[in-house]
Amino acid sequence: MPAKRFAAALLALHLLLAPAVTGVAHADDPADAGPVEQTPLGPITASDKELLVKVRLAGLWEMPMGEEAQTRAGSQRVKEVGQQLASDHTFLDERVVRLASQMGVELPDEANADQQSWMAEMRSRTGAAFDDSFANRLRAAHGAIFPVVSTVRANTRNEAIRQFAQVCNQIVLKHMTLLESTNLVTDAGLSKPVAAGAVDRAAVAADPVRAAQVVPTGSPNPLVVLVICLVGAVVTIGVLRLLRPRGNVG
Repeated sequence: MPAKRFAAALLALHLLLAPAVTGVAHADDPADAGPVEQTPLGPITASDKELLVKVRLAGLWEMPMGEEAQTRAGSQRVKEVGQQLASDHTFLDERVVRLASQMGVELPDEANADQQSWMAEMRSRTGAAFDDSFANRLRAAHGAIFPVVSTVRANTRNEAIRQFAQVCNQIVLKHMTLLESTNLVTDAGLSKPVAAGAVDRAAVAADPVRAAQVVPTGSPNPLVVLVICLVGAVVTIGVLRLLRPRGNVG
């Protein structure tokens, strides 16, 4: 009887700890579109509004940096790409401001903290150093917003948002291609954007010493995983012993 109670206690502990891992595994599941709001141009969701905000934010730092590339860049190709990005974002910014006004969506008036850190980094550089920062920072930012635009384009129920997302989708894809044409995009440009000065996970992963010192954000704690595995093994052995047929005692 004590053995059965012990096994039951271990099983309960195992079930209690298991969510610690499963909860982390699903932490990145996409949220739903949010509640629907009525506007003069039809219903919109939180995802629809997020698209408008993100496009506005993109323009607030990509327009000035595309313009500054004309005097800071060392490569003629980077200057050409910068000019095209500035022109396209001027077009998008005018459209998103008008659309948001019609729908009653509040837009930011300045770039966010990460974007300001990228601008500060670029403004501290000229020539080849600027070119590298420009190509990789902008490519990473476009890579991050591309799936947001595509998701809204596929799922929105608002015709005006759908048409706007269609235009954004084409322009973002165009910009990624242009930035890649500079031949300066590295792993940093293909990774998730990080604030200037923040830990570069790609660089950490390439350095075995640093990688051993950094636990990836959102990953299960290795100690917790080990404890759960050990408890699970003990529970399994205990249950098998309890269920094992016993021979008749003489």
